Amino acid sequence: MDQEKLSEYLKTIPKPEPTSPQAQRILKITLLAARRSSRIGIVLIALPGLVILLFMLQNLFHLDTGFIKWLTSNVSSMSNPARALVVFIFIVGFPLIAVVINLLSLCYFQYDRLSREFHITFKIRWWNIIITIIGGALASFYTVHLLADTLLGNG
Repeated sequence: MDQEKLSEYLKTIPKPEPTSPQAQRILKITLLAARRSSRIGIVLIALPGLVILLFMLQNLFHLDTGFIKWLTSNVSSMSNPARALVVFIFIVGFPLIAVVINLLSLCYFQYDRLSREFHITFKIRWWNIIITIIGGALASFYTVHLLADTLLGNG
């Protein structure tokens, strides 16, 4: 008897219906490809990193020739503030652009219109994370160096 009641009950249960495609309006976006952004990030970090390394080596060994002399003689047509702005954009701006590009490649944005929810998901891709950390450190290093020079009166 119990089995008959159970089978009758199972026959009367309403079947779940799949939601219509229009009701599932979920927008999922990946803004940048991870491989491409890591390659771009490496270039945007390597160029300023090499320039900073060259400046450090020339200051460490007290060399007045080479890149510093070439830089001061070839860009002498620019005023000092313009030169400082170009160097700042190159040494701080490029790594910050690499940080933003790599963070965007790690993020997946998902918006559900029905529930009005916005989800951000971070994928773990170690190369992008390493490039983001190095780019942030490089930009911070130069910015802190400029701040210390300004506060100590050397700049």
